Amino acid sequence: MIPTDLFEFAYVPDWYGQLHELAEMALPEPWRFRKPAVETRNTDTPILERYINIIFRKQSIDYNTEPDPGKASKFFHIENEYACFHTGLYNQRYKAIYAYFERNKKRETTFNWFFRGFCDEISPRLKYIEPLPEKPRFPTIQNGINFNPEWQIRVNVDHILGDAENLERIPAKIRKAKNLPLLLETAVELARRQAVVEPGLVVPQGYQNKLQYLLPICLTNIKKPDLAMTISVMDGYYLGNTCLTLEMAYLNARLIARPIAPWLTDLVK
Repeated sequence: MIPTDLFEFAYVPDWYGQLHELAEMALPEPWRFRKPAVETRNTDTPILERYINIIFRKQSIDYNTEPDPGKASKFFHIENEYACFHTGLYNQRYKAIYAYFERNKKRETTFNWFFRGFCDEISPRLKYIEPLPEKPRFPTIQNGINFNPEWQIRVNVDHILGDAENLERIPAKIRKAKNLPLLLETAVELARRQAVVEPGLVVPQGYQNKLQYLLPICLTNIKKPDLAMTISVMDGYYLGNTCLTLEMAYLNARLIARPIAPWLTDLVK
């Protein structure tokens, strides 16, 4: 078993500097929001930081729960003096990028591993590791399940509006509207109809190793989403159970792939 938190697994020096180098190494991509709703200590690459932390957690959990030790290494390589995992990112020559660790030989620390940095698959650091860990994957996405806009979306309005966190994400000016349940269900139906014409509108996200979808919800302006609704795949229909801020939606979507839907890409720079 290995810790599922990067900073419990290894000593990580100059973390923000490491993230900056990774951003320079990887294919060009925006890693911060234009107008962040929440201030973060990392102002340059907060999206990348959250992405790496979650990918580490996913790969370590998959490693820990794999019953076959021989197969566990496809998620996370840990052997002898070296450890690494696939970040899911690629450099400008489309070579996979890995997070690389070495055994920590300093006696005054409790960490077993020392983070040496990010490197691509042809780096000399990885020459003794074969096979290299695989790219992080969500099983249902790998199986090719696509959003079907013809399916009904059942919205759990009572749960959403009765939950303090969900309610807080709804624009304040309509939060107390008597017809809010109707507005919410109407906005979901409008988004479903729009997805019939614009298949790229609905974005996948991974949640607890399962596939969900993110649906933009327009409550105050028909052309500008206020939030996103997570849509779970059920038996012949979808269930809407949670609302997310647009920034939360972007972060969740980025775990699978760089978002290309305009309602999400407008958030970053």
